[in-house]
This record gives sequence, C-alpha cells and structure tokens, in this order.
Amino acid sequence: MSARIAPIECGYDTNGRVVAYYIDAPCPTLIDTGGAAHPEGAIRAALGARGVELAAIGAIINTHGHWDHAGGNAAAVAVSGAGVLIHELGAPFLLDHRQHLDGYYTEAARALEQPAVATALRAGFPTIFGPEMVPNRLLYDGDRMDLGEGVTLQILHVPGHSADSIALWWEAEGVLIAGDVAQGAGARPGGGPLYFDSIAQARASIARLREVPFRTLHTSHPFGRLGSPERRAVYVGDEGRAFLDESLETLDLLEEALRAAFRANPDETDFPTLARAASELLLADPRWSLVPDPLTGVPVGLAPTLYRLWREIES
Repeated sequence: MSARIAPIECGYDTNGRVVAYYIDAPCPTLIDTGGAAHPEGAIRAALGARGVELAAIGAIINTHGHWDHAGGNAAAVAVSGAGVLIHELGAPFLLDHRQHLDGYYTEAARALEQPAVATALRAGFPTIFGPEMVPNRLLYDGDRMDLGEGVTLQILHVPGHSADSIALWWEAEGVLIAGDVAQGAGARPGGGPLYFDSIAQARASIARLREVPFRTLHTSHPFGRLGSPERRAVYVGDEGRAFLDESLETLDLLEEALRAAFRANPDETDFPTLARAASELLLADPRWSLVPDPLTGVPVGLAPTLYRLWREIES
C-alpha cells in the first residue's frame, strides 16, 4: 500500500465501521468524513498520529452522500475551511436532509413495512449527519483532481450502491479507492451487501473497476467474503480482483434466491413475504453465515438490495 494514503477506521456502533482515507499531498485531502462525530474523534486522532492537524486539510472528497461518508463534512470544514467535492447527483444529500430520510436511510424499514422503525430512524438522524451545506464543487465522470506534486485523482462515476457513487483512480500510485461500489458479502457479520440503486448498474460499475489496472484496492468499509469471517478494506493485486469478482457472485446469489422465491410463490406480490422466502434459501448456503432479523426474517442489509432486485425483476 502506498505510504501516501492512510485508512482511518471510524466506528459507529457495535459492528459498524466506515473507512475514511487521508491522502498526503500538497493539498492534504480527506476521502469521506464519516458521521458527524468522526472528524473530532477518530479522524483527528488518526491524523495526529501522522503529525497532521485536522485544520491542515485542504479538500474533502465524498465517495457518495450517505450519512456515514458525508455526515462529518460540516465538522471537518468548521476546523479546516476545506472545500467539499461530491458528484453532481450527490449534492442533494448535502443540501437537504429529506433526501436521506425519504430515501435510502429508511428504505429497509419502509420496504419491510416497519413504520415505527422508520419513525425512530428519522428522529435520530440529526445526531449522525451535520447541518445542511452547499458543496464547493460538483464532480463528473472523467474529472481529474490535481492535489499537487503529481498527485492526481481521476473520478470514475460508478452508480449502484447509490446513484452518485464515485471511485477515485490514483494511477501514479496504482491506488483505486472504490467507496461502497463493491461490497463482497457485506460489511456486517450475519448480513449482506447494501445497494440502493440499480443492481444492473452496480454490476456494470463493478465490472468497470475490474478493468482498472490497480495495485491496491481500497473500500470504504471492511467488507466480508463468502466462506470467511475476515473483513478487510484494503486488498493487494489479485486479491482485489478476486474481491470484485466475489462481489458480482454475491449479487448473482441474491438474484437467484429471489427468482426462486418468485417461482415457489407465483401468485405472491408482497415484498416482505418474498424477501423472507429468498432469505430462507440464502440461509441454506454454507458459504454465507447469514443471520435473519428476528422480527422480519431478513438478514441485516439485504432488504434494500432484495427490494431493488424485486423491482427490476417485476419490471
């Protein structure tokens, strides 16, 4: 791994961790800022261990606008004055909290018909995402970010997990920062990958990353692998390509299970019922240590992905 990029793990509950990255360049840069408390917590501590002050950060690039990647933007900007950059489709997440609350953040609860859970999520959101703000620059596929002294990041628009997802290709160092585009078997033990946008686009985006000649692959969570309890965020060489391949395989397994649930219940149109049926089939796969939620029967993280697949299959 390049000595000029440093992963910063930011925990947000018992099992949840997001990984921000610090890039050592004339314009010191953060890739993502975690949730609202992370800049003054894990990020400040990790930077300090490298002899860098949070105030020195000159740019913040969000891989996408979700709360665990952009929630700390305002706190980091308050200290550093750094400019915030995000894909054009991510700007609404920074400008308006309703984009989170009416979208991905409550989607699982709404899809599984849990209105009380959705209400609780809405109430707690201000504690994890800072105040609304205007980004300093919008990014587009193919843009290049010059951070000085040859540190240039190319923007790759790779929708799937979210419509605004980007990856960052640092060709000179062979570094590919993939955000949440490829997720293997998911970030949480017992759960699965989270996709809130088109699964077809997700597959195309992962395939696009597979063609990048990276030496190290960096993801924005420590993701799991089928048949292994290990969770990692940094992969070297062919390990990274194997992780991308497995991320595609995992999506295939989910689609196969949902299609089998359709075949077994040809007259069923209720998503929660079909999601439970698909989950029961997935639980039988010995490679995947899934744990069903006791209330819904659907493993954590799988509901949004199954919901997107359900909509695509039905259409």
